[in-house]
Amino acid sequence: MRATLRELGPSWAGADPFEPSFRDDPYPALNQLREGHPVNLTPVGTYRVTRFEDVKNVFKDANTSMTLANGESPNFHPADERGSFREFVLNLDDAEHLRLRKLLYKSFNNRVVRRVEAEAGNIVENTLQNALDQGGMDVIDDLAHLVPSQIVCRIMGVPDEDREIFSQWTAARTNAFFAKFLPDDVIASLVRAGNEMADYFDAVVKARRRDLQDDFISELIRAEDEGDRMLDGEIVVQAIGIIVAGFETTIGLIGNGTRALIEHPGQLALLRQRPALINNCIEECLRYDAPILFNWRILREPYRIGDVLMPADAVVWPMLACANRDPRRFDDPDRFLIDRQDVAHQSFGGGSHFCLRNMLPKVEARAAIAGFAAQTKQLRIEAGQTQWSPSFFRVLGSYPVTFK
Repeated sequence: MRATLRELGPSWAGADPFEPSFRDDPYPALNQLREGHPVNLTPVGTYRVTRFEDVKNVFKDANTSMTLANGESPNFHPADERGSFREFVLNLDDAEHLRLRKLLYKSFNNRVVRRVEAEAGNIVENTLQNALDQGGMDVIDDLAHLVPSQIVCRIMGVPDEDREIFSQWTAARTNAFFAKFLPDDVIASLVRAGNEMADYFDAVVKARRRDLQDDFISELIRAEDEGDRMLDGEIVVQAIGIIVAGFETTIGLIGNGTRALIEHPGQLALLRQRPALINNCIEECLRYDAPILFNWRILREPYRIGDVLMPADAVVWPMLACANRDPRRFDDPDRFLIDRQDVAHQSFGGGSHFCLRNMLPKVEARAAIAGFAAQTKQLRIEAGQTQWSPSFFRVLGSYPVTFK
């Protein structure tokens, strides 16, 4: 007879996401977790849900919140105040979530998307030409990081000379999403980054109030829904949240996706032969090696998966990366296939908190990955040693390649 969850007791079951070595290749451990522990009670008291249908149903059907019954976050550290994600739209519920989401949708208008498309194409063309002239590049510094960092600064109205400090801030701030589980030095770094980002955007919002520009901060100020507008403090928090969540994940999407193509030369050749596959390719990149391995929900009422009844106020971690490689949902899930017919994935979450900015990373990734494939068509690519960034997300810090 199979042991019950209570009899097994809390365990990482060989898949501890806070273990440094886990990042190098988490998928064997995650596959083992999913097949052995459809629901896993962890040593920190959270429940990990691992199968595709179960993850989808948690997002779609379970009565969930982003905060505990006492109003506190299960993840954020109490020392993290200014620039905190507590009031970010994706961490709010019900009427306040809907209110801010409507205003943000008005700000993410077609003009913003068209601008991102045009600017991403120009950035990719210029950086790849320079890489070809030099005989190689660091895929992260020169492409995966460069494209979203320049894009986010331009659409936010941030001067190009501030790009480097933004990169440092955003990498540190990703750790705020699970700060309660991290060491003191990491917490101190993310708190400092939050304070500095809040100071920066306080000044930007004040300046835009006096003189609106063609940038996203100005769009947030202009946005109105039935007479409702965002207050200055709300704009600061939403701007920080959108930058951190979108910037780092885009680096991960472009970097992980380009790496997957280089490590699967047959798929890179297929994309070069059939460039119209680029949209499907981006979805497969998100399925195969997503930048965010898991997120969280809190149950407002008990919820059952199989023989496990999770109690109200339980913190659930939907394991996106596990779901994305579930053999019950995908044929050969550990294979990277850009012409896969059904590339459904859970990488952007689901339900009412589905990532509202998901179109912009895809636009940037399309330009970057399609450009890389086309511009290196006649070349042999040799990859060097990879390094990981300090981000909590699955984001590379360095991936050098040479062109032969």
